[in-house]
Amino acid sequence: MDKFISCTEDRGGNRGAVKNMRTKRSIYRVIARPFMLGLLAATAMAQNPPATGDPYASRGNPKSPDGKYEWVVRTTNPLRYELLSVLDEKVLATINSYYPDANSTNIQYAKAFGVFWNKAGTIVALDELNRRRAGRLYFFILESGAAREMPSEDIFTTPPNAEEGRVVVDPGWVSGTKIRVRQALKTKSGEFFSKYFTVDFANPDDLKIQPVG
Repeated sequence: MDKFISCTEDRGGNRGAVKNMRTKRSIYRVIARPFMLGLLAATAMAQNPPATGDPYASRGNPKSPDGKYEWVVRTTNPLRYELLSVLDEKVLATINSYYPDANSTNIQYAKAFGVFWNKAGTIVALDELNRRRAGRLYFFILESGAAREMPSEDIFTTPPNAEEGRVVVDPGWVSGTKIRVRQALKTKSGEFFSKYFTVDFANPDDLKIQPVG
């Protein structure tokens, strides 16, 4: 049974109770602070474009969790992303950058991509930098040494009232097969707003898309 501290308790007891409460609060702060900092850091790593820090910093991890696959940026014309099998350096997929001409500005843009793997390393999202809704988001299903491409444009359509639209990863995988994304939109009247969804890849031939919030 929880102890009830009376308002008429002697001063010494009251001081002890206050001291214990302060100690508990301090412990909670010590535990909660690193957790919240870690949560904020993970969220910041997935934001597109990043809300703080270098907007051209890469996000996620180009290498799969099992180390079998890796995304690289090729800086010759055309600028492109290649998905490699690490063991034999076989190219499994090639995607041209949104800005394919190889110059310093476009190379900086291409290197600011984000790569988000599910825990099993069987599904990956390649998310180019969202610069005023420029760039694209691609999903790939890896199976039997092959990569199946699924552009976000094949999954999401831009609403008729929107002039521009772009789907980005935000903040990332919420389960082994489900990822949360944000559809950033600019309406024809010049307003900006976002919609959030989860995409479930449990059955790639029958994706389950659910609005969030």
